[in-house]
Amino acid sequence: MDPDSQSLDRPRDTREHHQDVINYRNRRQYSTDSETATDNTHRNTNTDIGSLLSDRESKFSTFGYGQSYPYSQHYTYKPTETLELFPDPDAPEKIVRHKNCCCTCKCREDKAEPVYNQPAPDVRSVQSPESDKNKDKFTIIYDQWVEWSGDTSMHGIKYIFHGSKISKILFLIFMLVFVGKLGWQLMESVKSYNSFPTGSKIQIADPEGPPTVTFPTISLCSHNHVTQSYLDKNPGLDELWQVIDSWDEKRAREIDFAESRWSKYSNYTYTQVLLDGGPDINNVMQCEHFVNECYENEVFGDSWLVRDLTLAGNCYRINPEGLLKGKGGDYGKLSLKLFADLNEYSTTNKEQPQVGFAVQFHDHEQYSSAMPTSFWMSPGLIYKADLSLLREKRLPPPAGRCNDTIEYNSYGRHEENSCLAECRDDDLIAKCGCVLVPPPMPQNNPSVEYKNCTLQQWATCGISAWRDFYNRYVNSTRTDKMCHCYPACKETFFKASLSSSILSGFYAQNHVAKLPAGYGTVEDVTSNLVVIDVYFANTQETEIIEIISYGWGNFLGDVGGVLGLFLGASAFTLIEFAIFIVTCVWTFISSFWRPIEK
Repeated sequence: MDPDSQSLDRPRDTREHHQDVINYRNRRQYSTDSETATDNTHRNTNTDIGSLLSDRESKFSTFGYGQSYPYSQHYTYKPTETLELFPDPDAPEKIVRHKNCCCTCKCREDKAEPVYNQPAPDVRSVQSPESDKNKDKFTIIYDQWVEWSGDTSMHGIKYIFHGSKISKILFLIFMLVFVGKLGWQLMESVKSYNSFPTGSKIQIADPEGPPTVTFPTISLCSHNHVTQSYLDKNPGLDELWQVIDSWDEKRAREIDFAESRWSKYSNYTYTQVLLDGGPDINNVMQCEHFVNECYENEVFGDSWLVRDLTLAGNCYRINPEGLLKGKGGDYGKLSLKLFADLNEYSTTNKEQPQVGFAVQFHDHEQYSSAMPTSFWMSPGLIYKADLSLLREKRLPPPAGRCNDTIEYNSYGRHEENSCLAECRDDDLIAKCGCVLVPPPMPQNNPSVEYKNCTLQQWATCGISAWRDFYNRYVNSTRTDKMCHCYPACKETFFKASLSSSILSGFYAQNHVAKLPAGYGTVEDVTSNLVVIDVYFANTQETEIIEIISYGWGNFLGDVGGVLGLFLGASAFTLIEFAIFIVTCVWTFISSFWRPIEK
């Protein structure tokens, strides 16, 4: 190795660099005609400083403030040191790194001061003809890494390769700690992103409010399933119905349909009994929208009230198609008057603690038979129901749980409860070949034939199968999933806030004349009449939207934050690093077909 070749002790101080620039500018006037002639001789003799440096295998890279740092085959300079390039006895030429010169200068040995007749070449472009050939591929890549560390916008990495040994060790330790912390933080961010955490956003669909609001479908289900007068007309059915309607599995197994008193009812179906013996539809005494009777409203036509057979008995749907529109407050009030008809309560229903009606407010594409909850409204009271329209939008997998592949099923619009009801029917059909009450929209599930269970089938098979299904479904220790039911991606709710008051004696006295046959006192009114006033508090629609609380934007923000905090890196640094990696890979690959000179 050349004895003049050694590592650089320290980079030049910035103040020295600035003073060099000033001295360089002042000495531009120093040249004379003789010096110019000498320079011409030099240019004729040799090509340029770049060639001289190239022949001497000098290679530099400049980092910041114009300072030159060697990173390959290099020389250490001193203010008085000269390096011979062409040892010619007649006119030796030398490259001098002068104490007052900020660049590589060419001078004559017989001159006391250097001649600034030619700027220093771009030493980064000067290639050593032997260095890359004599180095192995890993050394070349290391040299490129050192060069990249000084050029990159990631500030701290260059101090690992330049400076004193202590500073190099300290910066290396800091870098390893920061990289470890960065890796841990990135893994946490990736876990959070892949877990798809969600939250809810509540917003008003129309801040100014639409001119009207859609009224819900109101389902009214009497607590009395079959009238006592119907049971009295059919001897033996009363006792049989007590067993069937109470879902008593033990007593149901003891029924012998071969007996004459029960044999004639063995082929009766549950729905047939509900249709023939259910409460009179006229128990809905009045429906009034603002000042107009519902049956007079052109919006309804003849379909303002329809019967709906459910497991809870006879139900009646008001506004079944969801055609009724209204305003907020009293301008859109819907008033209902219902008659409980306590004299017709069967023996089975008289044993229950509640009388009156179960009331549900829901979307017209849903059915009460699939809804798990309702409001119980007892006679002798007037109820005020303040409604607000609420819509929920959920995310499908992988972020959410909603099922966006099914829109409707046999119980109307697909949602979790209607899916569960359909799953229950499928289980009953598989075990007994029938269901107690067919679903309201069987055409939405054409692959299944829904048959009505006879009373004998229900007593011998249906009740036990039903109870077994519920026992398995509510068993919290089960590891397998019975019914794959998930919430709907879009669902409409009518949130109700109820208040009640006792019917006044004056109001009851005015309605005595309107009672059905068999009733005629004020006590009959207060014991049977239920009044419901339905309002919309406002016409605004509230939307609850499920959103991803940690998405791609949050992930990029966290990654960019930790990169900038621990490494001082940015997006441009990533681009620089990608280019550097491509360069190193190309250098490594190309080294296999480029022979190394020995």
